[in-house]
Amino acid sequence: MPVVSETAATGATAALYGEMRAHFGFGLVPDVFKLVSTRPSYLKVFWDGYRSVFDEGFLDRGVKELIAAFVAREVSCGYCVEAHVLFLDMIGADPRLAACLEISDIDDMPVPAATRELLRLARRITHEAYRTGQADFDRLKESGWDDEQILEAIWTACQFNWVTRMVDAAGLVALGQLAEPGPAGSAPGAGG
Repeated sequence: MPVVSETAATGATAALYGEMRAHFGFGLVPDVFKLVSTRPSYLKVFWDGYRSVFDEGFLDRGVKELIAAFVAREVSCGYCVEAHVLFLDMIGADPRLAACLEISDIDDMPVPAATRELLRLARRITHEAYRTGQADFDRLKESGWDDEQILEAIWTACQFNWVTRMVDAAGLVALGQLAEPGPAGSAPGAGG
C-alpha cells in the first residue's frame, strides 16, 4: 500500500508527523501510522485514538502497554508485540510485564491477580467480545478495579484489536520496515 514518506509529507500529514516525532522522542514517525498517511483524516483519528489510550487515564501506562502487547500476541501480530515490548522497556516498566508475553497461561504470569483479570478481559474481547458480560465486570470489580479503569481496559483492548488487524492486513511485519534511508530512518519504527 502507498504511504506518505516523512520527507514528502505536506499539510495536515506533515503537521501530524511532526507531533508524532516530538511525542515519541526518537525522531521518526512509527511505521504503523504511515499505513494510513495517504488519508490525513484517518491519520488524525488513529493518532487521537493512540493518544487517548496512552496520554491519560486511570490505569498505569505499563498495564496499558501490556494489554496492547497481549492483544497483539493473541492475534499473532508480531510487529505490535515487538513495538509494545519496546515501549515497555522505554518507559522503564517492570520486566515481568514483557515476560508475561512468553507465558501462555494467564494464571502463570508474574503479575498481580488483578492485572491477570484485565488480561482475561482483553482475551475475551479479542476472541469473543459478544460474550463479554456482567460476570466479567463483577470479577474485575472484585479484583479491585473501578468502572473508569475497566472502561479504559476495554478501550485499550478494542483499540489494539483494530490496530493489529490493520497492521496484518497491510503487511507490516517488522519495526523499521517503512523507515526512510538516512539519519531519520535509522531508529526503530515502533508504535503498533
